[in-house]
Amino acid sequence: MDNKDYYGTEPQPPVFEGMSQYREPLCFELAGERYRLVFEDKQYYVEFKTGDVLSWGELGAPGQIERYDCAKGAASVYFVNFELTGASPRTNVTLVIDTAERLVTMVKTITGFDTRYPFLCDGEYFFGAIALPGARLPEKRHGFTRDLVGKRIHWHYAPTTEIIHIYYSEDHCRVKMPAGTKWGDMPAEEFNAMLEREPYDEKAAYIKIKENLYLVSVLEQNMAKTGFTGNSLLFLIDTHRVHDVGRSFGHAGLREGNLHPENYIFGAFGDFVKPD
Repeated sequence: MDNKDYYGTEPQPPVFEGMSQYREPLCFELAGERYRLVFEDKQYYVEFKTGDVLSWGELGAPGQIERYDCAKGAASVYFVNFELTGASPRTNVTLVIDTAERLVTMVKTITGFDTRYPFLCDGEYFFGAIALPGARLPEKRHGFTRDLVGKRIHWHYAPTTEIIHIYYSEDHCRVKMPAGTKWGDMPAEEFNAMLEREPYDEKAAYIKIKENLYLVSVLEQNMAKTGFTGNSLLFLIDTHRVHDVGRSFGHAGLREGNLHPENYIFGAFGDFVKPD
């Protein structure tokens, strides 16, 4: 049977933003919750007013109302993603909240701060805890790890979107296309030849959230400096199931001559592959 132009029950091919086709449904469990987040030198509060609207601000200051998306990385771990309206440069906040351990990691990412490289992103990482009235703060914090160094994962984001992530050092990441696959319409041979000309050797951070759960950050700064659309990517990886949720913040390229902003949650499944 010829499967060309066949979409099952759909009359047209379904459309998904970026790498979001295999993402599980968004999570709305935090609606009604409010947390005081204590970091080393600052405290914030976040109030989840609904399943997709929150109030965010430093403790003692007026809150800023923002729309957010949330996905679950584990039974008690929430991946919360939002952008600060009106911030200059553009600013993204992602929270990884473990309600069972009362721990939180915050990633703040900016873009649009360098006129030479308009796609350039940069980020900071903060480790904190959730304060509860009458309870002591946990002493433990999330932190950087080498657990993934030397590992590779073959990720599947969509039927025609798969790639191998190579966690070859504690502060960088590379990619490679599996033979016989495509990234969109680009065959692996063409994709890998492009990587030979413009290596994907990007700054990365590896953070352990809990057993079998890691947050990996990749800043595509080399791509941004060589004219490609380099973004900030976050992956919350369940290494037991080899599944992730994550977000892409930055730009989706030029549309009608203007930079088109990007900020969405994606998901994937994969398998570990042996390093060469």
